[in-house]
Amino acid sequence: MFIVREAGPRDFQGVFALAKILDSYNLPADPAFIRELLRTSKKSFGGQLPKSKARYLFVLEKTRSTGYKVPGTLVGCSLIMAKHGTPGHPHLWFSLDRIVKRSKTLGIQKSHTVLRLGGTEDGPTEVGGLVVLPQYRHSRERCGLQLSYARFLYMAMHPERFEKSVLIEYRGAMGAKNKSPFWEAIGRVFTGLPYQRADRLSARNKEFIQSLLPSEPIYCALLPGRVQQAIGAIHPSARPAAAMAGRIGFRPTRQVEPFDGGPYYTAARRKIRLVREARELPVLIAGAADRKRTRPYLVAEETGGTFRAVLSEGAISAGRFKIEEQAFRKLKMKAGDPVYVCSVSR
Repeated sequence: MFIVREAGPRDFQGVFALAKILDSYNLPADPAFIRELLRTSKKSFGGQLPKSKARYLFVLEKTRSTGYKVPGTLVGCSLIMAKHGTPGHPHLWFSLDRIVKRSKTLGIQKSHTVLRLGGTEDGPTEVGGLVVLPQYRHSRERCGLQLSYARFLYMAMHPERFEKSVLIEYRGAMGAKNKSPFWEAIGRVFTGLPYQRADRLSARNKEFIQSLLPSEPIYCALLPGRVQQAIGAIHPSARPAAAMAGRIGFRPTRQVEPFDGGPYYTAARRKIRLVREARELPVLIAGAADRKRTRPYLVAEETGGTFRAVLSEGAISAGRFKIEEQAFRKLKMKAGDPVYVCSVSR
């Protein structure tokens, strides 16, 4: 069985190995960054940080009867940034707007799509950093689903820790030699920086983006065809995650990421299905009669800043949640203890 739990400094080895696979803006293959993230994660789960600084890193652990003892048992991770866009470190985007040009002489008008750089220092909650080891990506345990959905169940448990709007940024299209056509045509022209260096730098300082990228509208019609096709395109590796997000209420916006042109998806936190349908119930071990009507649930419990969640068959009956015995033991529960539950599709 797998268990989703909070990450802390002891998880550096496993999380850094996962970061080397993803190497993204919010989970870069940077040892110092990962160590800081893990310290922040531990404090965040403990309720010790304000919303503007809190980051919650979840890890998926392949459990053993002895618990977490052996390095290398982490098979994936995911992240919540409680607030993305704060004073001095804004949330940035290119919005896709329309400009209409008219000619009285010719009696015609033309509508043009333009990119406009925008930003806010009062940003939404963002989820990201989702990565699973390749050998577990299509396993029957649905590792990616567990890691993704655990974040939203946690939001249901602590709504006061997160913003009313939730954002997901998806990786954009990449061309030959893993170069971003979007960045090469716009970002690199104005900053002189290669994509990887600019992306890494922006994790700590975004001043160069606002200072060097044009504030004037960029007419998409003037960009090469391959660049136009990259605007709002999702990298193939991210399409399953985007489809999963769509099923729980996320929708694409008219904004794209200013580095690779990947799309932003958003949803009101309270309208995300997993948040909306989550219930807190006392837990019991399912009996033989209960097993005939069970369905899959994500089940979570929290004690003193420690978070645990499992994917388990279960059933709601008479205001109680009946769970299979193995999951009950892994959550280290006692009969009647409260758990948060939300059903998931088979």
